[in-house]
Amino acid sequence: MKTLLKGLGIGLLLLVGVIGVAMIYVTRALPKVAPADQSLKIDVTKARVARGDYLVHHVQDCYSCHSMRDWSRFGGPVVAGSEFRGGEPIFDDRIGLPGKIPPKNITPYNLKNYSDGELVRVIRTGVRRDGQPLFPVMPYQNYAAMSQEDLYSIIAYLRTLKEAPNDVPEHELVFPVNVIVHTIPAEAAAYPAAPDAKNTVELGRYLVRQASCSNCHTPVDAHHNELKDQYLSGGQEFPLLNIDGDMSPLPGAAVRTANLTPDNETCTGKWSKAEFVARFAGWRGKAGQERVQKIKNGDFQSPMPWLYYSGMTDSDLGAIYDFLRTVKPVKHDVKKFTPPS
Repeated sequence: MKTLLKGLGIGLLLLVGVIGVAMIYVTRALPKVAPADQSLKIDVTKARVARGDYLVHHVQDCYSCHSMRDWSRFGGPVVAGSEFRGGEPIFDDRIGLPGKIPPKNITPYNLKNYSDGELVRVIRTGVRRDGQPLFPVMPYQNYAAMSQEDLYSIIAYLRTLKEAPNDVPEHELVFPVNVIVHTIPAEAAAYPAAPDAKNTVELGRYLVRQASCSNCHTPVDAHHNELKDQYLSGGQEFPLLNIDGDMSPLPGAAVRTANLTPDNETCTGKWSKAEFVARFAGWRGKAGQERVQKIKNGDFQSPMPWLYYSGMTDSDLGAIYDFLRTVKPVKHDVKKFTPPS
């Protein structure tokens, strides 16, 4: 018996040792992507800055993710003075994330040490200049499908921002995600061609990918993998938070994303293009400011940054509509809001 127990003990130690070595290998050897192109110098032209401004604020919406948001107001508008400084604390286990993942400061205060090539690499592959991986709440896998000119335009625009000092804490992922995250980044494919504006379906497909609509509007499994056969059919659940306290989830309360497929019974199938565009246009200007009124604890809230997506042009919104009409209809009647119990 003693011999058996001794053998089991040695076997267990060996197993622990193998696991330990494997973890060390994964966290030190991965991710493995090509080095940044240190010779790359992106020209900061007026055209690129203007295009980057549009993409950053209204398509990719880096603006609301990398700023602080006022969740006591409907739609969570950006807090004045926090623009691009990072640090929004809500990106943690309260909304189902595996740890604390505060978005980084993306003003030149933090990015000035990044070369243009290093910025290209982190945006397209999720690998930082120090070789560490980003958790894909930053949708770099979508940005890998961005055209080269759009990516260069975003970088050109970020270079023009005013430095805003704010040192954001490092991410704190829980085990085993802190190990698994090293295996996710991969080499980005060749840049796709910019979509032809005359082909509105393909332009819409491109914009939906770059706006990361699927990340919220496609149902996921227990491991948070998107269910491809239910693409854009909605129902992802976000907890309603206690805005009068510590922003902890209110018991039983949740908001859910809408079904965007063209199902005639449960979503947008009967909407005209004009009605679809109007849903966004109604957030522009003074009307949008009136919509971000103060809300009471437990009221319906929308995590979708309507105020900023509304800045897309009518033609781009129309292209998104045209693409959505080609998506497979999925009958999914989403209950958008459950009040606190």
